[in-house]
Amino acid sequence: MVIAEETPVGPTIELPKFVVTDSRELPQPESWRYATIPGFEILSNASDRTTKQLIKDFEMFRMALGVVWPMPERPTAPTSLILCGRGGKFNGFVPSGKDSGVEMARASEFLKSGNRTAIVLDLESKALSILPSQTDDPASGSDSSQLAIDHNKQLYREYVRYLLSKSEPRLPAWFEEGMLQIIMAMKFEPTYIEFGKLEDPNTVSARASAVAQMNALAATDSFDFSAPLAGAPTEDRDFSAALQRRALMPLDKFFAIDHDAPEAVNPLGNNLWAKQAYAFVHMCLYGEHGKYQKAFGQFIARSTREPVTETMFEECFNFPDKKGVSHPMSYRDMLVELRGFIDFAVYDSKEYHAKRGGKLPQPAPLELRDATQSEIGRIEGEALVLAGHDDMARAELIAPYIRGERDPALLAALGLYEHANNRDDRARKFLEAAAAGKAVRPDAYLLLAQFHYADAIAKPGRSDGKFSPRQITSIIDPLVTALQQPPSLPGVYELMADTWMHNAAKTKKEEAGILFEGAQLFPGHLRLIYEAALLCADADLIEAAHSLAEYGAETAPEGAPREKFERLNATLPPVPEAVPATDAPRFHSPGAR
Repeated sequence: MVIAEETPVGPTIELPKFVVTDSRELPQPESWRYATIPGFEILSNASDRTTKQLIKDFEMFRMALGVVWPMPERPTAPTSLILCGRGGKFNGFVPSGKDSGVEMARASEFLKSGNRTAIVLDLESKALSILPSQTDDPASGSDSSQLAIDHNKQLYREYVRYLLSKSEPRLPAWFEEGMLQIIMAMKFEPTYIEFGKLEDPNTVSARASAVAQMNALAATDSFDFSAPLAGAPTEDRDFSAALQRRALMPLDKFFAIDHDAPEAVNPLGNNLWAKQAYAFVHMCLYGEHGKYQKAFGQFIARSTREPVTETMFEECFNFPDKKGVSHPMSYRDMLVELRGFIDFAVYDSKEYHAKRGGKLPQPAPLELRDATQSEIGRIEGEALVLAGHDDMARAELIAPYIRGERDPALLAALGLYEHANNRDDRARKFLEAAAAGKAVRPDAYLLLAQFHYADAIAKPGRSDGKFSPRQITSIIDPLVTALQQPPSLPGVYELMADTWMHNAAKTKKEEAGILFEGAQLFPGHLRLIYEAALLCADADLIEAAHSLAEYGAETAPEGAPREKFERLNATLPPVPEAVPATDAPRFHSPGAR
């Protein structure tokens, strides 16, 4: 039996015990390497050389992508990037419920829940089985049952999935897959970027060409081979090659595939839906000299709000002739157009050339070091939680703790894990210790503040039901810490508002200003908008209160929610005639100028 010793962190915090009845429950200590780059924590058990080259190429890719597809970056929690180079580690991160098999071959995984994300890459495998074994023509030099893995492109794929996952509302699965494939095919050098260009469908890989030549020689009298050489694994091809002589998927079925469907989860290789998504998105963005771009934009926007039907599709893809007569495209019409584009693509790709003397900057050298057992247990454990393997995750998380590790980041992860498994007494102790150790984990501080808020609600410190100053401080202090750490969480602002609504003292202008900031960041959270308006009024920021109430009245659903904002706006004091600019912030909805 192995029992953890109680090791207090700080003078008043007694940490929980973990009791392990069998040492086999704990994973053996492992050797990994650790590094950070902006936005990522890297854990790798591949060679340093492989890791450094992969990350260098990845950082160059990120810079090139920022040129051709600039996206506003809001600070986020670091993403865990786990590079599995030996020991078969990748298989343990395949999400539960996704059975392995011929049709479910994987080389990478993107895992996400809430604001936590992880990318896991299989650097150990060089090829994947994607189809049942079949007889290939030796003259082709290819083995179509095997897919060669480009590890760089797999990392690019999962990174773009991460970027797209931040879209609210989420974009359709077919659009995400089409964009992923376009971006994966981007060519870039320090002075040159090529985006949206298609390969020659008649090209073959160098290895397949060599095998084909050897097999051709073997068929002559000069050579006496007992059997042709095995074909080289096929490479992931552009749609112009992958969809040759293949019937396309009907569009009603094509658009109905969602993010969790097998076709979307496992898009590698001979995946008709994935390649058709590539072809459709490429044609609409770059094909036929921009003919479809405007209609495509309308279609995407409507696809995020309503079910896709052929009627809706025809309303978007509706092209008037010279006489102004409308000609809506049916699903069948679009499939005919798409077939023609696949076979004879007419399109405009994008090229970017650096100005004289300019080029993409070289990434800083990656600084690798041995990972601590806390880092290994925390990063692996939380990735396993995201993959749905709770038992394995628990073992990884508690192993370094039982062995004496007390890193604040590990304690925060343990606190969040215990809370997720309904062990809040233990969770609170871990979170108090993590906060005392100044962990960088805003969701941990938010959860700790929620515990303190629940205590105050259960037993208010004042006879009128309001919170005492001490209770207010116990809630607000961890929330202030959370505000100083990325990412911004709507729950932090909401709990601040709830807490100040229970404050007997008059709201301070700086407190109302924080809530106003939160309302600007999260304009869809109407409860936050409402309470921020009340507290701005209490702080004598009357114009700000009116602007929040007016926004709520414009955007809240009809009925009681909207009427609530209208009543609030009507009962607010009138805006003073002369208000100093610094005291009168105006609320602007997203996109307002």
